[in-house]
Amino acid sequence: MKLKRNHLFGTTILAGVVAMSAPAWAQAQQTAAEAENATQVEEIVVTGSRIRRDPTTAPTPLIQVSQDQLLETGLSTVIDYLATIPALSNSVIPSDTTGSGLNDGGLSVANLRALGTGRTLTLVDGRRHVGSIGGSLGVDVDTIPRLLIQNVEIITGGASSVYGADAVAGVLNFNLRHDYEGIEVDANYAMINQDGQAAKRISILAGKNLFDDRLNIYAHAEYEKQDQVQSLDMDWLRRSPVLLGVDADPTSAAIGPAYDGRVDTALFTGVVRLDRPRFSQMTLANAQQPSPTSNPNVAQANCTAYNSANCYSVDPAKTWWFDGNTARLANFGQRVGNTGSSRPYNIGGDGESPSRFSTDSRLPESESYRYQAGSTFKVTNQITAYAEAKYVDEKTFDISQPIFYDINFSDAAIANTRQVQITGTSSANMRWSDNAFIPDNLKAAIAANTVTNYGMPTLNAPGVAGTPTAAPWARLSGFGDDRYQQNERKLQRYVLAFNGDHGDVGFIKNFGWDLSYTYGKMNNENLEAAVDAERFYFGADSVIDTRGLLGNAGATVCRVRLLNAQGIALPDAVRGGTLQGSEAGRAAINECQPYNIFGAGNQSEAGRNYVEAFVVVKEVNEQHDAVASTSGQFWDFWGAGPIGAAVGVEYRKELTSAEGRDRLVGDRYLFLNSSPDFPEKYYESKEVFGEVSVPLLRDSTFGEYAELSGSYRYSDYSTVGGQDVYGVNLVYRPIRDIAFKTSFNTSIRVPTLSENFRPFSQTFVDVKDPCTTARITSPTLTAEIRANRIANCTALARAKGLSYDFAGATPTTDDDYIPIYTSTTSGVNGGNIDLVPEEAESFTFSTVLQPRFIPNLSLVLDYYEIEITNVIAAVGAATVAANCVDGPTLNAQACSTIFRNTTPVTNPASAQDRSEAFKVGDSVTGIGFIQGSLNYAKRTVRGLDFIGRYTFDTEEMLGRNFGRFDYSINGSWLIEQKQFNNSQNPNDFTEYASTLQTGGSFPRVRFTSTLAWEPTQDLRISWIADWQTSQDIIQYRDFIANADSRPVDYIRTGNFIRNDFLVRYNVNDDVTLRAGVTNIFDAEQAPYLGTTLYSNFDPFGRRFNIGLNFRL
Repeated sequence: MKLKRNHLFGTTILAGVVAMSAPAWAQAQQTAAEAENATQVEEIVVTGSRIRRDPTTAPTPLIQVSQDQLLETGLSTVIDYLATIPALSNSVIPSDTTGSGLNDGGLSVANLRALGTGRTLTLVDGRRHVGSIGGSLGVDVDTIPRLLIQNVEIITGGASSVYGADAVAGVLNFNLRHDYEGIEVDANYAMINQDGQAAKRISILAGKNLFDDRLNIYAHAEYEKQDQVQSLDMDWLRRSPVLLGVDADPTSAAIGPAYDGRVDTALFTGVVRLDRPRFSQMTLANAQQPSPTSNPNVAQANCTAYNSANCYSVDPAKTWWFDGNTARLANFGQRVGNTGSSRPYNIGGDGESPSRFSTDSRLPESESYRYQAGSTFKVTNQITAYAEAKYVDEKTFDISQPIFYDINFSDAAIANTRQVQITGTSSANMRWSDNAFIPDNLKAAIAANTVTNYGMPTLNAPGVAGTPTAAPWARLSGFGDDRYQQNERKLQRYVLAFNGDHGDVGFIKNFGWDLSYTYGKMNNENLEAAVDAERFYFGADSVIDTRGLLGNAGATVCRVRLLNAQGIALPDAVRGGTLQGSEAGRAAINECQPYNIFGAGNQSEAGRNYVEAFVVVKEVNEQHDAVASTSGQFWDFWGAGPIGAAVGVEYRKELTSAEGRDRLVGDRYLFLNSSPDFPEKYYESKEVFGEVSVPLLRDSTFGEYAELSGSYRYSDYSTVGGQDVYGVNLVYRPIRDIAFKTSFNTSIRVPTLSENFRPFSQTFVDVKDPCTTARITSPTLTAEIRANRIANCTALARAKGLSYDFAGATPTTDDDYIPIYTSTTSGVNGGNIDLVPEEAESFTFSTVLQPRFIPNLSLVLDYYEIEITNVIAAVGAATVAANCVDGPTLNAQACSTIFRNTTPVTNPASAQDRSEAFKVGDSVTGIGFIQGSLNYAKRTVRGLDFIGRYTFDTEEMLGRNFGRFDYSINGSWLIEQKQFNNSQNPNDFTEYASTLQTGGSFPRVRFTSTLAWEPTQDLRISWIADWQTSQDIIQYRDFIANADSRPVDYIRTGNFIRNDFLVRYNVNDDVTLRAGVTNIFDAEQAPYLGTTLYSNFDPFGRRFNIGLNFRL
């Protein structure tokens, strides 16, 4: 593997910096004493090397964050501050995981260079930390007590040869405070949302020196509580901004051009959505008139069967709303949006805010207890022992998307001698005429309902109405009971370490050694509240017991109980056989309580208790890590300084196990994905490593200092065998004012236990079927991929005896492939024991400028390139489905994991019906795809970090004391961020630089600028601006192909800036007060981004914080 260099870019930087430093060269003449003072500085160990050296000659790019910076910011968590550093801006923060996954509530995990949390190594005092994610090594940095943090060192380059696997993108090292004496209390109150939700924290640190200062002991305790933030707590989400279709373009060039001059989308606010409210709306069977194919706002979708999705577009004359125990036609208010058969959005009518459709919680409610105690003991003047114990208990609560359901009603399809027919966790078929909850006026409307189907539209005319036919069918759709999670994560960590500092021993100078053992354990227990789908439908399928077979004549009872009392054998759609034949089936019958889902507020407590279900998932991570190393300095052969060396060994063992959902689910049918137990798995690594640094020159004609260093590590893993990595670094300081550093490092990332061994579990995704005619004819698709998809989709269909017009070549859409996916597709996801380690190469070139002719100014430029091959990725089903057909020929590897085995529609009467036979899915197994981790392709990232600091002391510079001004800027210019996800086409990549993405965007430039004024030593006032460039929603080259797809102003996010204002005041030597305003101008993301939360745009509005620090 060869890492490509951008030589022109690198030399341009070098030439520019050298030109800037020219005045400094003119001042290079020094006395011998001055030169000696300039180069003789204290040698310490810094992150990135185990060799003692001057920190200004550290070989790798380094960002440092002090404890004062963490405390003064006023942000509620450590990760909130770290995520403002551009290199860490894609880190996982609590809002990223809220409501979206299992066992991940409140996680805060660092992610350098947006290369993934698993490629950033997090250390505490240079030692590994147990992972907070089951089966993985990602460390929740908020488990590190804030008051104990001395500083955070961030290496933004590969460092696997120094610290081991996973340091692909870099390292975060949290250096803790040691030998603390006294008592310190820090309290903080910070609003986390504009509506007043807040986080409260109090931290206490106490330390004492004993035995003539040979022994130091300390104890730390921290309590933090954070309120939950729900969707409608956020003002911009309450406005419900949505971008809706108002015009549809022809589906193929054979019909007409994609650009018709009418803008396709428009922004609406204050809208509600009535197709899936909390606890139901009911729509009677109908068909919508199709528009002319030249302006196909509404496609042809005739209603031919009671269980067809085509039949249930919301319609002012067909959709009913429930008020208490009554029903009426829904109020569509001002209906907005013109495209699609079902147009559910309106302003001022019935419906739910679309902001609640994905998840209710946007930040979890959390409560955390963090304790740590430790001691340092000077065994001798040269040997020090250190011990540490930590215990953390974090509890979170969040509400995800409620359960959802679609129930088809047809008396003809369901006999009165059987119960509801369950067809999936979110779908069922039921009788309507004798249902106890459907109001009589709605029953009458169903009985009299007719459907008018339409003929094919022509180029300029809509479809012609046919003869109305009786269709006493209806569908009940809605959201039901909340699904929520109560997550408790308990973490413990113990460290025992000895280190020696022996000075000169024989010919070795500064001889030192370190011996440490770290043990960590994480226990995660997740209580998940859901619904027993079988019981949910049994409770909804209730009737009147007219004869009093179950006790009281006229009582509302579950149909299953009534039929069971009549001795009727009831088919079991879940377990097979009869309901009476299984313990779970009998319990579902005997315990059944009527459950009225026909209208919000109608649910009884007895019914809710009957349908609710709770599942507990448990995960365990365990880590053993023993490290021994020694370092020293040897001969000085040519007067440049002694050669430094360090060698060491490391033993590490990582273990994981889990109890899955299936353990408690048994043979119940819950509205949850299935997941089996994860039996205990582990891997061991035995490693040796070494470093050497060779000073090349010092105070010579050729410059002030130069050093060449290298590092090497060999690791033997029980899972992947022997691996080796190395690094080479060069530091050159021609004069005191400027230094150049460059490094080349190889790194690896070993598959995590989860990626290797996690059992297959159920999952649901939107596969975005790439064979859909409309997707193939989309003007944004390249001509090459369009041609490939037409040929490959045709081949797949032909193999099943099917034929479709994938190219949209005919002027009719009746032969197109137009599948209807009413919900996401089910599949399975799991590990892969055949994975091999990722391999990475990183190159950095840095310039550090501290010119004497501008005192108190420092500038750092860091250019970086990282390329990762054999990338381990659980590539989504949608990407795999596209890879199957996007190449010149069918991709056998990708196609083998995508299954098109759905049951065809009997006597298909429309294109949608005929398309059913080719849809992704499997009607028998329920497995439409297999997702698993693969060594897929590669990732590349390239960019430039820049840091600048300047201090202006007015008394020193102007002779008058107006205080001191400090200015700093920390930013990054992202040149490229490419993901190669097609293993059979190495040139097929997606460019993420300057694009908007959920879960982490990629602005081309982002920087944080801080201006601070200290009028006195006790008062500091700071203004912080976090600025980022606009990101592409649609790139210009794609927009040109369909220039009326949206207003041109809506194709980019617009530049974004958040301004914060902070004040710190030292009341006296022992008391410090802090106060601040975050997002002082209440900046918000652009409304045309809709209700999706993009965390990089600070979605929580203007908020305030205050803090107090007290020391004794």
